[in-house]
Amino acid sequence: MIERLKLLWYSSQLKKIPPSYHLYLSKYSSYYNQLNPKLKKIFRERVFLSSKFINFRPVKFDTITEEMQILITSALIQITFGLDKFLLRNFKTIMVSPSTYKFGGYDALLGHVDHQEKIIVMSWPSVQQGFIIPDDAFNVALHELAHALQSENFSRLLYNKFFDYVTMQEWEVEAEKELYNLRNKKHNHLKEYGAQNMMELFAVCIETFFEQPQRFKVKLPKLYDVMVDLLDQDPTQGFNPLLEKK
Repeated sequence: MIERLKLLWYSSQLKKIPPSYHLYLSKYSSYYNQLNPKLKKIFRERVFLSSKFINFRPVKFDTITEEMQILITSALIQITFGLDKFLLRNFKTIMVSPSTYKFGGYDALLGHVDHQEKIIVMSWPSVQQGFIIPDDAFNVALHELAHALQSENFSRLLYNKFFDYVTMQEWEVEAEKELYNLRNKKHNHLKEYGAQNMMELFAVCIETFFEQPQRFKVKLPKLYDVMVDLLDQDPTQGFNPLLEKK
């Protein structure tokens, strides 16, 4: 009930979205820049609304800037833009670091998701780099938010999931094949990092889907088509990637 009231309140403020939203999205997001004017407006509104439900916490920063909030939240909206649901409920805290950091035996992490504490952590320079280079299938914000969305999707009731249940099962069938191929070095169409497990493969698929869609579509057509159905969008369509609702 509180979430619904909060959403209604912020929805009433959509006409007051600052020009900075368009400024920062235009500066960083190639996905946003390709959208037609109508979809750009919807994208900005979703970024604005979603950011109000996220607790951004600085790590060795004095504060989290508006630029950081907009860019990180835009990754969430990019993934969910074709979906009806786009607000995180479990992973409401995103911590932002000024550099790579040590955690869990790793000396230089770019980002990670703490599934137990329900916290997402990202290195700000890594987030920026992921958007500045838009076609290398390497985007920390997309990667970590894909983890959070997949994890939260598992815990939600059937009617409240981000992703259609049947389509997610179809994705898992195709993904299992690619996991086998990656582990046996049968091709290099996806990053080897995805060979670790199905969760890493999902995040790698998200990065590749948005940053190298044409190559993904040609090299792995079945998996790409399932991704299109799962996210209800096709990035190869540029200015209007959203699928028509049936």
